[in-house]
Amino acid sequence: MIKVVGIVANRRKPAVKDILADLFKWLAGKGISAVAWDELAGVLPECRTRPLEEIGDGVDLVIALGGDGTLLTAARGVGDRLTPILGINVGSLGFLTEVVVDEFHQALDEIVKGKYQWEDRMNVQAEVIRDGKSVGKFTALNDIVINKGALSRVMELTMWADDHYLAVYTSDGLIVSTPTGSTAYSLSAGGPIVNPLMEAIIATPICPHTLAVRPMILAPDQVFTVELWGGHSIHGEPEIKLTVDGQIGFGLESNDRIEFRKSERKTRLVLSGNRSFYEVLRQKLKWGDTKRKS
Repeated sequence: MIKVVGIVANRRKPAVKDILADLFKWLAGKGISAVAWDELAGVLPECRTRPLEEIGDGVDLVIALGGDGTLLTAARGVGDRLTPILGINVGSLGFLTEVVVDEFHQALDEIVKGKYQWEDRMNVQAEVIRDGKSVGKFTALNDIVINKGALSRVMELTMWADDHYLAVYTSDGLIVSTPTGSTAYSLSAGGPIVNPLMEAIIATPICPHTLAVRPMILAPDQVFTVELWGGHSIHGEPEIKLTVDGQIGFGLESNDRIEFRKSERKTRLVLSGNRSFYEVLRQKLKWGDTKRKS
């Protein structure tokens, strides 16, 4: 039963304020209380707010209002809790936020009645090891990227799958994604599309300097290890960074070792029921809806 809802929204989208007002009115009419991310304090000052990392505490559902990036923010706030997240897209259809604004009343009606489905999505974890010591652990729903700054040189990456040496190559970076993230940055870099219900680790190189290097899909119980050479600082800032779901950055140094593995964390996403993953895929990638006549 839904009694308390957490709200995460992208306040930069022009329509969000009016949609939030409508949403809070609808929730109040159903006797459901709401608490919002404190970034929204100036948008709806009458609503209770809390920090992002507490948005999943004591709530039955988190609503992410914006785009796929907003849902990733909500997932970061929910963290290890299995609080269901409903993504409502303000704009075009998203891979994660598959409910559009015109549908959200209907979707919430079904959720309040308990008539909804969800999927528990795999997360990926990266641990940065420097001089034999762990200096950072990060978890992502979509992807974790090793990338260089605009002025930096290429980097050299040495890779292992478990204890098996794979290769050394130079490139602009590497994307390590989950199946959920396979349709994001990884896809634009030439990575494969993977059904989000699968569990796998997808490693996609960014502009490798040899045509022999190709994306790889590893088993979820494997540890994928990357050793970096070429990280330096420019004006005190690391030129190579680890970027987590496009939202958190961590500076890397030459000889850092990054271990990627399946995370114990899962993210529970509420499904709209109106369209399948393949329908969203077809619409987003503009594959066309015309069926060949027999």
